[in-house]
Amino acid sequence: MRAIVSKDFFLSQTLPIKKIDRIAISAYGGDLFGTGLGSAENFRIPAHVLEPGQVILNTAEWCSLLARVQNWPASMDIISLK
Repeated sequence: MRAIVSKDFFLSQTLPIKKIDRIAISAYGGDLFGTGLGSAENFRIPAHVLEPGQVILNTAEWCSLLARVQNWPASMDIISLK
């Protein structure tokens, strides 16, 4: 799964989501979606989807993704997850 997203928009929607056990991330149809498994947390972000797909991340992987996006030097970049 690969999608180009806005750093600021992604972080504004996702930084509040930290207390999750697992989160499903999917990219298709011009959006990046996230749903906390076992919680009511979710988000939808406009994206340029390069490769549609879905992944499930644990808490450590989710926090790592947030940290990577926070460190992007550009305002837009590619989220690539397998």
